[in-house]
Amino acid sequence: MPPWNHIHPALVHFPIALLTVAPLLVLVGLLWPAQRRGIHASALALLVLGVAGLFLAMESGEAVERYARATPALLAGVREHELLAQKTTLVFGMLALAFAVLWGLPLLRKRELTRPLELGLMFVWLLLSAGGVLALGLTGHAGGHLVHDLHTHAGPEPPLR
Repeated sequence: MPPWNHIHPALVHFPIALLTVAPLLVLVGLLWPAQRRGIHASALALLVLGVAGLFLAMESGEAVERYARATPALLAGVREHELLAQKTTLVFGMLALAFAVLWGLPLLRKRELTRPLELGLMFVWLLLSAGGVLALGLTGHAGGHLVHDLHTHAGPEPPLR
């Protein structure tokens, strides 16, 4: 396995994909009521895996950051990317929790929500998740700026002291 700092560029694509697809599955579930519970369970699984992937990406990004402090521009770019990543992780953590509650509420109540209430709550969740996907895109764009415009790459492991 490559050093932790080298895995960041490969690792970040998994949460991006998972967290972008999850809201689409929620929408598909709303449009296909007969399969809604199963599709929404899949969306919840993608959300949980995606949020876990965000935490791994942030940890591997910390390892890369040790090599990116060479110039003020790099330091500013890394700080921006890091702040966006933290906000994105918080947003998707809250979205995953909210969706878990929405998905599990009928199980706890032992009866389904009324269709208008469910649609209203899911519509609000989808609007918020669109903001989450936008935050995810901005975070990825800031990371791409570091790599492609500022030529930041993970270096070798620092010597032990």
